[in-house]
Amino acid sequence: MTELWNRVLENRTQQSPLNSTDSPPLDDLDVNTDIYSKVLVTLIYAMLFAVGLIGNSMTLYISLHWRSIRHLQSTVHYHLASLAVSDLLILLLCMPVELYNFIWIHHPWAFGEVVCRGYYFLRDGCSYATAFNIVSLSVERYVALCHPFKAKSRMSRGRTRRLICALWCASLILAFPMLLTMGQLYVGEESICTIVAASNTARTVLQVNALLSFVVPMLVITVMNGLIGHQLQRMTHHDLYCLVSDYHVPCHFFSLLSGGVVFAFVLCWFPYHCRRLMYCYVTGWTNALYDFYHYFYMVTNVLFYVSSVINPILYNLVLSNYRQLPQQLQSSLVTPRNSQQTLCPMVIMETIY
Repeated sequence: MTELWNRVLENRTQQSPLNSTDSPPLDDLDVNTDIYSKVLVTLIYAMLFAVGLIGNSMTLYISLHWRSIRHLQSTVHYHLASLAVSDLLILLLCMPVELYNFIWIHHPWAFGEVVCRGYYFLRDGCSYATAFNIVSLSVERYVALCHPFKAKSRMSRGRTRRLICALWCASLILAFPMLLTMGQLYVGEESICTIVAASNTARTVLQVNALLSFVVPMLVITVMNGLIGHQLQRMTHHDLYCLVSDYHVPCHFFSLLSGGVVFAFVLCWFPYHCRRLMYCYVTGWTNALYDFYHYFYMVTNVLFYVSSVINPILYNLVLSNYRQLPQQLQSSLVTPRNSQQTLCPMVIMETIY
């Protein structure tokens, strides 16, 4: 919505013969959204919030509560806990503000200058952290599955903790420009939270964000999960089955699920960044395009929040029975079809996400 309002202000300034101190009428900032769309989006947000809060809280609780169990000393639980934290922050900090001040009440901005800048800073920081955590987890699972001996010597818990701290620091540093790009702007006597930096600066910030939080992570995740899927296909050709909750599941199933991770990432994040990049590349904004952008905004942000909800769901699919995680982690994960047991490091279950 900030891009939309900024375009309205730019267009009105360019069209107005008055000096730069004159502001467009507040009616120009109104968006005609029917009540049914608002109610529908609110219901979807409420459902996503509830599912995401429960799922990510469970992931965080299990990752921390069961860390003393021998099998959970694997470094994967650090990544899952970090991913759950970033997803929870997105849901808790961003969704309520957006629902109130971008879906229902377009103006005035109700939360002040500090919250305006902090909202976008934390939103982008957590988005970077989520993408980077998925990348690091995909890389680690690739190493664990395809190079298990290297993984045993190199993937220590201390090194993983330092890596996750570095990822969070990098995420906050990369999000810092949003503190300078966004701000509270007064239109008449009312305020809006919008872009206050120069247009070229804002475009650069959005383009760098799309590159580093989507394009690069997508390429890495695609390559890593492609290699993971190939390795699992090889296991399928050797008639290996994955033991999950006392059921023998073909490794081909987990190969497909690995591909689903890539698909989910692209589906949830690609429209969101396309919408933000509209500000950079679309110049001729008509009234019809304004209306389209507003509805496109709601769709893309629903998908954006789905990304914070789907992580624990995918993890639940891998585990088959999330409540029995500690017991399952103490069992053998892979057995061949002929029932002659073949031990495999605890990588099949962890590799999927």
